[in-house]
Amino acid sequence: MEKVILFATLVTILFGLFKFVEMKYIDEEMKPMKLVIRDVVIVFGSAILGGYAFILNSTYIDELFSVVTNTNILNADSTQIFTGNPDF
Repeated sequence: MEKVILFATLVTILFGLFKFVEMKYIDEEMKPMKLVIRDVVIVFGSAILGGYAFILNSTYIDELFSVVTNTNILNADSTQIFTGNPDF
């Protein structure tokens, strides 16, 4: 969870910097802080939800990309290894 918060914070800081540069040099007019803060909060919430969804579904995403890139992934939880003498 800490990684998601750190990721969301970095994305939000970068968005804030880009928004400031856009207002200062491209639009050449400063927008009300109320609108800028609203946009920053929306970006932070979106980054947290996106990062959390990514972490929850990382195994499914890995399986999807293994099919796309044609690489085999061994899942240690579902792979059974017999190390003792056979019982037959």
